Amino acid sequence: MAIRSQLAWYWRWLLNLLMMVAVGGIVWWLVENSHRITGFNREEASQQLSALSEESVRLKRDVEAIRAQLNERERQLQIEKASQGELAKSVAQLQEENAALKEDLGFLRNVMSSVGTPEGLSLANFKVEPDGQPNEYRYRMLLTQGGQRKQDFRGRVQVLAKVSQNGTMAVFPFPDEAAVRSGPGDVEFRFYQKVEGRFRLPEGAVLKSVDIRVFALPGGQVKLSRTVGIS
Repeated sequence: MAIRSQLAWYWRWLLNLLMMVAVGGIVWWLVENSHRITGFNREEASQQLSALSEESVRLKRDVEAIRAQLNERERQLQIEKASQGELAKSVAQLQEENAALKEDLGFLRNVMSSVGTPEGLSLANFKVEPDGQPNEYRYRMLLTQGGQRKQDFRGRVQVLAKVSQNGTMAVFPFPDEAAVRSGPGDVEFRFYQKVEGRFRLPEGAVLKSVDIRVFALPGGQVKLSRTVGIS
């Protein structure tokens, strides 16, 4: 038979509570004095963290500013490239126009200096070229009037585009027959006149040749006709 000493339950709870308080105090002391034990300074770490945050904000501002500058320079570069492209296009167009004017001037000098200039209308320097867009063409010509030139010539120019389409030949007039014989006309001159224009063909049409007809107004009589092949 063994004799055991029994401790009341409230004394056991009190003892456990005291032990928990003691352990908690030890843990709190270790946390508060950890910088002394491990060399870690919480205030210094907070200051460094704040400084790093400020540095991060400053770097973000610098990056955004640099990015904005790069975008602006890229836009300027695109504008400069577009301007250079337009300038090159304008220079090429001016050179082409200059060459055409020299060609027309040479022809006019020959006409004006020639004593035996034929009577009536003449056509020179007729050209048909693609206009940059699919199935679009532009044409240019120089109309002259020889002989006594008693009065101005007034009339209209018609372009007949002969094309191959779906295995067959077709003709597209610009303008059509009704418009040619009506209206005020589009040419009026005594000595010469430069004529330019554009026309557009249907999709799938291949231009083979171009007929030029010059009608006198009023009346609509054909005064000049010329056919030019397209290579």
